[in-house]
Amino acid sequence: MISQFVEKDQREWDENLPALQFAYNTATHDATGFSPAYLNYGRELCPPHPGEEARDKDIKIETLPEKLDDAYALVRVRLARAFQRQERYYNLRRRNWRPVLGEWAWKRDHPLSNKANAFNAKLALKFIGPLEVRRIISPVIVDLRSRRGKWYRHIHIEHLKAARGHDTHNEKENNNNNNQNEDEGELSPPFDEPESEGDGN
Repeated sequence: MISQFVEKDQREWDENLPALQFAYNTATHDATGFSPAYLNYGRELCPPHPGEEARDKDIKIETLPEKLDDAYALVRVRLARAFQRQERYYNLRRRNWRPVLGEWAWKRDHPLSNKANAFNAKLALKFIGPLEVRRIISPVIVDLRSRRGKWYRHIHIEHLKAARGHDTHNEKENNNNNNQNEDEGELSPPFDEPESEGDGN
């Protein structure tokens, strides 16, 4: 949640922690059907500035344990069903993906934190790209290239995932401190490309 909120500007993310915490605690979980606040306190949290919204003053402390016990029992049933549903969907869609020439893929990134640049690796996006598969070195090793011409050499496919439905003019390559200065050597391959890229060598 935090990394999606801050995007590229990580200088003032800590100033929004109270709002992010409130959003997290009041969001209804898809599997449980309850918010974390309700499962902890037996009621929903009031917004910081409720305005004319009436607060619930009729909450009886004596009934809270019973309400929470009922909620926990229901949550256990819902979590079991959600687990079975997710397991079925995962196994149904699980395939041994192999990239092909010309296909676009997301590449897992491993940036390093940089205090001088106010960059925190934990808040950065986990993948960069999409990147185009330009060479297949082996069944599990490929070379990638961005639309700007930067090459990523000898990348194992375990660090990739297919960019399904990707439109080639809609690239959102992450521009963090892990992106080194792209000199002329990066913009062109260190060896000549074969005339036909379809041979996969």
